[in-house]
Amino acid sequence: MTSSPELARIANRPDTIPDGLLSVFFIEVEAWNEAKGFGRRLRQLVGAGVKAGLEADFGAEAISEADMPAWAADAWAEAAPRYAAHRGDEEWTIQDVLYSFDPGQRTWSWWDVTLVAGNIVCLWIDSKEEPVYGCEELRWMAYAAGARSVVGPLLKEVGEWERSASLGSGGPP
Repeated sequence: MTSSPELARIANRPDTIPDGLLSVFFIEVEAWNEAKGFGRRLRQLVGAGVKAGLEADFGAEAISEADMPAWAADAWAEAAPRYAAHRGDEEWTIQDVLYSFDPGQRTWSWWDVTLVAGNIVCLWIDSKEEPVYGCEELRWMAYAAGARSVVGPLLKEVGEWERSASLGSGGPP
């Protein structure tokens, strides 16, 4: 298995403090008791993408989907109407998501997913303090993991992340 600092942050709450501001998405899930499962599912999807970014041949016609969780195919169909209601009708395929992790193209890295309160969670991303960056794949993965709505990205102080409890961590992505 390939390892990287980013994969380590997907598996467990980061033990370092990032430099500068983090980018955040506020995400509404169906109910408060679904927040932890959402965090776990989102970590699994992003983990599969990060592994692809480390191991895949992006010049190939297709990227292996072996690291995608078994539930992803069903989740894709369920995500489409929620995504379309907020972002338009274009659906992402699993291949689209995996190709978006091409290290020559991706400008962000995973930081954490935390609980705000109730059924609201935050996805924290290191965008190197860029307020605008290519991140539509993150939005799609949030909907596939069970988001009802997604707002962001917005830049936030690191202290807000430090005061938040991580969701769905503690194991391999």
